[in-house]
Amino acid sequence: MRRGAIPLLIAVALCLRARPAWASGAAAPTESMLLLLMVLAVIGAGYLIAHFVLARLQRRFLFVSGAEYLLLGVLLGSSSGVLSDTAALAPVIAFGTGWIGLLEGSRLRIGWLQGLPRWSSRIALVDAVVVGGGMTALALPLLAALLGISHTAALLPAAVLGCAAASSSNTATQLLGTRYPHLSSGTLDTLAQASRLTEALSILAFGLLLCFFHPAVQGASFTPVPAEWVLLMLGLGVTLGGLFSLLVSQESTENHRFMALVGIICFATGAAFFLGLSALAVNLVLGVVLAHSAKGQDLSATLSRTVAPVLMLLLLLAGVVWSPVPALQGVALAAVVVLGRMALKLLSGWIASAGTPLRGDIGRGALAQGPVALCIALSYRLIFEGNAVDLVFTAILASVVLNELLASRVLKGLLVDAGELRQDVALEGGSPGPGG
Repeated sequence: MRRGAIPLLIAVALCLRARPAWASGAAAPTESMLLLLMVLAVIGAGYLIAHFVLARLQRRFLFVSGAEYLLLGVLLGSSSGVLSDTAALAPVIAFGTGWIGLLEGSRLRIGWLQGLPRWSSRIALVDAVVVGGGMTALALPLLAALLGISHTAALLPAAVLGCAAASSSNTATQLLGTRYPHLSSGTLDTLAQASRLTEALSILAFGLLLCFFHPAVQGASFTPVPAEWVLLMLGLGVTLGGLFSLLVSQESTENHRFMALVGIICFATGAAFFLGLSALAVNLVLGVVLAHSAKGQDLSATLSRTVAPVLMLLLLLAGVVWSPVPALQGVALAAVVVLGRMALKLLSGWIASAGTPLRGDIGRGALAQGPVALCIALSYRLIFEGNAVDLVFTAILASVVLNELLASRVLKGLLVDAGELRQDVALEGGSPGPGG
């Protein structure tokens, strides 16, 4: 197993052992141990299969898949009463989403922002507004009609779909870069950096959304207004970031940095979870602060090396906590989300390219939708419940799986049409592609 995967399993074990501190009604020790052994065994076996088999198939046939992990999670959740307990898995899910949030934040260094390709920030901002706002507008009346609720009640789930739709992923650009290592493509780099910025914007938007639709706090003597929740979310991330910057600045080895990061994520995610805030957003802010510490680049590298097993874990647990929905409603919403997102991506790319040397159909290359959308769905699933939550969760999972399957080939077609990719290369022993 690659470096970073084994320590991650240890971190998952620590989260499971700490479960009683996260959720009420702790299970019996035997159930806790069964849960621990099952999750660790599945993660270990699944990661080995993915590393030695699926990675090679993905490079050859240009696809990124997570459906197998989702399906495995669904089977595990339906066959075991222990694994189907969402409350028991909550700390592990929150830990995984916090990891992704911290990773995205650790990449947002001032130097990186200043060095963005010329049009990347424009693409990301237009994408966030057009795709996020457009998906919210599309989903709002549909959710109200499907669930028989008012537009006011449908606003939160529709906005969650908007946040998830706006988030992109650089999985397709990374796969094309791996398949064609000698490819020199301005379009590929522009889309990769725009996707990274869009992910951060989507996380922040989701965090703000939870502040404005914050669930009632039981036993509280007063209820903070949305602006106060926003300040608390930002203040928590900045304060913890400042405190932990002092801690990680003393860590000189990767193993020490890793264990420090595990503690940071557990603490920050636990605080966000307890307050009903987005662990994604709190860790994003925390990560931005850590990114500008003395060890900022080292921390980002450590986080990046473990993103594959973290994503696999999140996909598996997403399948475990998934609940069946009425078939007609699920298909209708998923179809609108998938097709609507594709149309809005094309529209967003056309708007962003106006008056620039970019192709008008550059939106074709930004279909990938990965870890951030998945984390948004899981965070929403943990904090809220009900039919609307189950429908939205299902639609986001379907969108992530389908877009990840299609994105790499569609991006390759864009590069071919743009003249940046003229010939294929064999995985082994072939001559390099264009630019090579």
